Amino acid sequence: MKKLIIPIFTIFLTACSPSVYYQVYKTVPDNGTIINHSIVFEDKNCKVSYDLWADEGDIGFTIYNKTENDLTIDLTKTFYVLNGVANEYFQNRVFSKSVNNATAVTKYKYPYYLNYYNVQKVEGTTSTTYGTSYTEKPELTIPPQTSITISEYHITSILYKDCKYSTHPKKKSIKTLSFDKTNSPLTFYNIITYKTKGETIRLENKFYASELTNLPPSKMFVTKDTSICGEKLDSPLEVFKRETPDKFYIKYSVK
Repeated sequence: MKKLIIPIFTIFLTACSPSVYYQVYKTVPDNGTIINHSIVFEDKNCKVSYDLWADEGDIGFTIYNKTENDLTIDLTKTFYVLNGVANEYFQNRVFSKSVNNATAVTKYKYPYYLNYYNVQKVEGTTSTTYGTSYTEKPELTIPPQTSITISEYHITSILYKDCKYSTHPKKKSIKTLSFDKTNSPLTFYNIITYKTKGETIRLENKFYASELTNLPPSKMFVTKDTSICGEKLDSPLEVFKRETPDKFYIKYSVK
């Protein structure tokens, strides 16, 4: 009887452990174009690039100054907007950075009466910490023909739920929900305000969710044998098979 208890208990624990799923969103960018691995919005002065693919989505952007003059982003007038709620990029924070240099030391401890057989070796470390702090800048200047990356927010961590749409579908019952701009559960965009040549310009890089699919890991990953510099790796890698710059996912567990 004792032999039966362990496998039954193991099965019970396995059944109770949560299962991992992925809610995958496909988006449509307004006036944006997918070029290679980026979504690009462009005007006469700058080019703004996005790659949304990340857990909970990455709405960070890289902005390239196309002009021969400095281009200055006004972070006090730059926002991430999710379903009508604006979030400020500039928060007037103070950041600190420290470096700790530790050095091993060896000391010999002698008693009051020196005795050859009573010498004690004491080992330890001494450390020196150097720190700097700086205040967040309300403006960021981009020199001509250069770029900077600004990253602050995820798109969302909130799962879309519908009583008629399973959060833990079987492989044969997976289905995709489709939306248009008028009924999408998720609309989001960056408002970017910049100045160049004495002119202030406001950009709005807008997206909306057009598709949503809940998937098990077996539908998210593919195993690849790969190599680095011609040398094959010891074990294959699991990589995402749905990765594109206009998609993102939310990883979640279901009991």
